[in-house]
Amino acid sequence: MIRGNEQDLFAQRCRVGFAFQQVPHRDIICSMIRRMVFAALPLVLPLASALRAQDAPPAVTDSAYVAGAYRVFTGAGAPASLDAIIAEMGRHQVVFVGETHDDPTGHMLEAALLQRAYEAYGAEGANGGAPRPVGLSVEFFERDVQLMLDEYLADLITEKSFRAASRPWPRYETDYRPMIEFAREHGLSVIAANAPRRYVTRVGMHGRESLNDLSPEARRTLAPVPYGQPSEAYRRQWIQTIAEVMEEEGTKCGLPIPAPAEGEAAVQARAPAGTHAGMGNQLHSQVLWDATMAHSISLALAARPDALVLHMVGGFHVERGTGTPEHLEAYRAGTSAMIVLLRPVEDVDVFEPAPEGQWGDFVIQTDQAHTLEAIECREYLAKQVR
Repeated sequence: MIRGNEQDLFAQRCRVGFAFQQVPHRDIICSMIRRMVFAALPLVLPLASALRAQDAPPAVTDSAYVAGAYRVFTGAGAPASLDAIIAEMGRHQVVFVGETHDDPTGHMLEAALLQRAYEAYGAEGANGGAPRPVGLSVEFFERDVQLMLDEYLADLITEKSFRAASRPWPRYETDYRPMIEFAREHGLSVIAANAPRRYVTRVGMHGRESLNDLSPEARRTLAPVPYGQPSEAYRRQWIQTIAEVMEEEGTKCGLPIPAPAEGEAAVQARAPAGTHAGMGNQLHSQVLWDATMAHSISLALAARPDALVLHMVGGFHVERGTGTPEHLEAYRAGTSAMIVLLRPVEDVDVFEPAPEGQWGDFVIQTDQAHTLEAIECREYLAKQVR
């Protein structure tokens, strides 16, 4: 189980680790990273590469980390069903499925959506006797491991070799392996869609122009440079998220965080000031993820325009039609796409609308009490009352 003191240790190491790198807004950045690591908001995680041991959530062994209840709605809030989602897929080329990374219910549903999409449209005799290629596109593998992924899907290498070489995300075994194994069993293509983290980190630290210094081989693992700018709507979402994180600064699970140890305070006091790696660069590093994933999908559709591609990705990248969907439209105008958002909420029966517009075409509300963050907070709060 994730222990409360592990999250405290993460925060301490993050702040100390950045103290000597001339990173402004250090506490805000560390808070954002901590929130992504433990609550799975996929925003500025590449900054944590300086702290490699802390840049991803640890494995979960708690028996409470299991799937919970869910309810399906349209993006506007009307009751819907998984059957309705599957039926709507047939009208599109791309289905963006926005997940919360620490949500077991969402991962169960992702695997179910992939299986049902294949049965409805890709299996022999499906789709009215004219089956379509059904493909899986994933955020959780980066483009430079596509060869290893293809070799594993083709049974050319063992799973042990594949996993040793492909940098799978933590909790791959429970959260993502079922989809990869389903694709392997049924001969589905899988797109390792994401930008390599080392280059996203470079943008966060040095700006988007720093990609010009990479070799042609390295740039082939990214969206074409220069990649697109964030839309104003996407920028507003980014600012809103930063504001929410700042409001939570100094608290943990709703309680104030104790003052730092004397040693940590001393390190922060002598941290040099500077302007290196400002927050603006973090927005552009996020956009590099979006653009690269969109470009990866566009290449797959160029090869098979009749395909149905399910793209599994963190919800922020797609949740209101901004991010990756916008870049896909730029790379391949007119591509027909739909959005299914998986959102942990306190009460799955009460629809929670988006702050602006609507979340997507469909929203599947899942039980927030089953997320990794909720598990960690329950234990942390229990310790506070002992």
